[in-house]
Amino acid sequence: MIKEQILRIGMAAVASVFGAMYSDAQSLPYVLDFVHNNPGEAPYVTKYTDPYYLKTLGFNGSVVHWHVNCAVDYSSLAPDAIAPESDEYRWIHGKASAIDSALAVFDQAGLAVYPFTDFCVFPKSIWEKFGNEISAGSSGKPDINMPMTRKLLKVQIDEIFSRFPSLGGLTLRFGETYLHDTPWHSGNSPIGTNAVDDHVTLINLLREEVCVKRNKKLFYRTWDFGFNFHNNPEFYLAVTDRVDPHPNLIFSIKYQQDDYHRMTPFNPTLGIGRHQQIVESQSRMEAYGKGAHPYYVASGVIDGWPETVKEIEFGTHRFTGRMTPEGSPRGISDLVDTGLLKGVMTWSHGGGWQGPYIKNEIWTDLNTYVVAKWAQNPSLSESELFNDFCSHIGLDSANAALFRRIATLSIEGVRKGQLNSYVKNDVWWSRDEFFSASSNVPIIREAFQLGVVDSILAEKDEAVSIWSEIASLSDSMNCEDEELLDAIRVSCEYGRIKYDLIRHMWRLMVESYKYDAFGEMDKARVKISLDSYDRLWNEWRRLKDNSDSCASIYTDLAFRNKREGSVGELVDRLKKLTEY
Repeated sequence: MIKEQILRIGMAAVASVFGAMYSDAQSLPYVLDFVHNNPGEAPYVTKYTDPYYLKTLGFNGSVVHWHVNCAVDYSSLAPDAIAPESDEYRWIHGKASAIDSALAVFDQAGLAVYPFTDFCVFPKSIWEKFGNEISAGSSGKPDINMPMTRKLLKVQIDEIFSRFPSLGGLTLRFGETYLHDTPWHSGNSPIGTNAVDDHVTLINLLREEVCVKRNKKLFYRTWDFGFNFHNNPEFYLAVTDRVDPHPNLIFSIKYQQDDYHRMTPFNPTLGIGRHQQIVESQSRMEAYGKGAHPYYVASGVIDGWPETVKEIEFGTHRFTGRMTPEGSPRGISDLVDTGLLKGVMTWSHGGGWQGPYIKNEIWTDLNTYVVAKWAQNPSLSESELFNDFCSHIGLDSANAALFRRIATLSIEGVRKGQLNSYVKNDVWWSRDEFFSASSNVPIIREAFQLGVVDSILAEKDEAVSIWSEIASLSDSMNCEDEELLDAIRVSCEYGRIKYDLIRHMWRLMVESYKYDAFGEMDKARVKISLDSYDRLWNEWRRLKDNSDSCASIYTDLAFRNKREGSVGELVDRLKKLTEY
């Protein structure tokens, strides 16, 4: 306890220094951070769940992953809605008590809380009693057009705010629903096939119950799949034009016209319509290492990724051959003059599944800091904020220059290492701790059809050169914080090994495709890449075993530990074919 008090006093001192730096700035109203835990796993242990730490960075709110919608018992609907003394009842009240304790810390710190909330996830007892009145048929999917669904949602909202009155509001999730950590609950998104009308119904209900009646904030996330609310301007306007603006209603939107990926257009739903918007920014992208190696995100978020100078086709992640029209927004700095941008939500942690699991937060810290500080003063440039961060972590000017070079090199080191500039991309082929080789078969087929295979492989060679320079630069760095220095150097080595491995994966995927499509294979080239593949995996394992700061490494399995379609399966096949 004494140690925590000292830490918080120190943080307050830091906050006073940095607060003075930004005191003359006009901050956007909402500077929020979000920690989303891996479904079904232990919560992240991170300083970003400490409200006192968040305040030192200038955050004025936190989007917490507490399952607050599962901590109410519907007793206002009926005293015995959930049987007292049942395991279900005890779980719900235990969850509520845990939230009480966590919320008390935020209240004491004076930081607003907007829990990440799955509406229309109800206790199983409620489903047993009212299931036929919540969901049409046997789908188990709530229907917002059914009176009982709307009634239960109103009860849910009322009990959330009655039970936790100090909450600043709620953050809605409707696009995905995960029940891994809520064993006594079931439910799903209430948006059905008439999606526009359903959104209008849901938003207007929530607007009345949350924003008007209770004067609480509602951050309505537009995230969904397909060409819908999140990334289709016509859909976005068709919904939001039928909802009256309210000072407590804010739409929360990822900055790209898809998930957090490269080779993806800027989101055209941003900066349009009549409603306030905040932009979501992931600090450690699950498709690009999850913070295990350098990947500077903040520059792309604020000013736009280098590739978005060229027009990119939504859905295929390929260049169209045209330039992006002049004046089109490419980063969130281009939205300031619209008057609609009201803040950011940094995802300091979260997204994806399983690993890699990091031990040092340096790359999360960098990306979170720069985006959050930009929101506090949009007149500052990305480079100014980067330099502020370097001072914040104790780097002198010479080492700050090296650190910036590492960060900026990582931008294209990641894109050119993992994706390609010549045909379509499967942006999910490598994500979390997995490599799915089969996902790239259509990409390689198109590359052969267009005669650009050598160009794609040359891009991988270029990426390896970039990562070799990154590793070399990290060896040249010095700072008083030896733990930080080790984390930077080890993470750079991690990236160098990973992207050299990926280079050989692409070579092996190409040769495997040649064998299947044309009955030919360069066995000598395959054996060279197989040798390198095994050597690099061994080097990666040694790095992990010999360093306290190294993140967990990847696996040779495909997404969610599948052998079928994995790089490991591909390698085993090629070893047999070449009698390796």
